[in-house]
Amino acid sequence: MKITIKLLDQAGQVKQGVFSYDKVSKPYQVTGTDLAVLGIKNMVWQTGEKIQVDLDQGEQYVWVQLDETLAPTLVYLAQPSWTYTIATDKHQIDTAFASKRHCITVRKATTAEITAYRNLALNPHDQAADTGAYPHAVTNVTAETNPAFIAQNAIDGKLANISHGSYPYGSWGIHQQADAALTIEFGHRVTVDCVKLMLRHDHLEWDHDGYWDQVTLGFDDGSTIDCPTTATAELQTLKFPAHVTQRIVLNNLKKAENSAEFTALTQIEVYGYNKA
Repeated sequence: MKITIKLLDQAGQVKQGVFSYDKVSKPYQVTGTDLAVLGIKNMVWQTGEKIQVDLDQGEQYVWVQLDETLAPTLVYLAQPSWTYTIATDKHQIDTAFASKRHCITVRKATTAEITAYRNLALNPHDQAADTGAYPHAVTNVTAETNPAFIAQNAIDGKLANISHGSYPYGSWGIHQQADAALTIEFGHRVTVDCVKLMLRHDHLEWDHDGYWDQVTLGFDDGSTIDCPTTATAELQTLKFPAHVTQRIVLNNLKKAENSAEFTALTQIEVYGYNKA
């Protein structure tokens, strides 16, 4: 697999600069076979600049790490080109994309990595826009614009849930919307048989958070499963017969009677196999 990494400025042009001690300005671009690594000792990101990853073909699984503050992530790229836009906001740690030193890595995934039973929803590199990199979180809650409560927080792998707001307590907030729904798009058909939910559980200063005592899981064939949930700070495991689907929807969130005012989801994990 041919892999190219390009760093683009706000106008979409390839950035240029010095890689290391050579002091010669060159385009920030590198190409490799099955592995591409772009290392830079002194470059500052500007909001709106981009990292572009180009493959020789789409529908590929690759491991990516675009910043040291983001965990290496197995993503499915539906198209040959993927663009990640640099943005610093409260759903990330304040050092994200803030260093002058960078080691950007993209490599082809092995068959064993692709076919392993795993959390198919995990993607710390997900962004609000559908960039063609999956898994991707989507919500119908449009009134909540604070980055501390966007859908991407629910699949970033961060499990701190005893408070709310900025990092490390990001969550998917529903803005008290009665029909709130969270969809995890996989970009292709997968086989899933287990979901784990971690509800936000903020009781540090007062009973800020309530909880749902029932949720519904929906699949792209129209089938649904109603699942009971409880007031716990721990991960709750919901197991069901294996479903082949391209997406999973969490909705029909039933707030428990007499529970506190706010409800939110810290994390959703979806377990299964990448191959349907």
